[in-house]
Amino acid sequence: MELDPQTTAKEPNKFGRPSKSDYSISYDSPLYKLLLNKLPPKLIKGDRIDTLALSKGTQNARFTVYRWFKEQRLSPRAVKSLLALCENGKGKLKKVDLIPFLDL
Repeated sequence: MELDPQTTAKEPNKFGRPSKSDYSISYDSPLYKLLLNKLPPKLIKGDRIDTLALSKGTQNARFTVYRWFKEQRLSPRAVKSLLALCENGKGKLKKVDLIPFLDL
């Protein structure tokens, strides 16, 4: 008995948590470079952003932080949380820096 390949091929699941391959960061992306240069030093490890510290500081899931870098977009809530990390002169990040990445 031969099966029809069109009916037996299962569609990949497009719901749920993305695969681990989606956890990649482009270190040359404009958003990553901006945050690397303007976030407070406590969020930087060596020459990289500490994504765990950033996720805790912004109260977002770590995957959300990776998604920011991958998609090069920030929600209004993400912008507010990033700016809150830089209050009182602890960082150089300003609202005008994030406007190009704002996803409305």
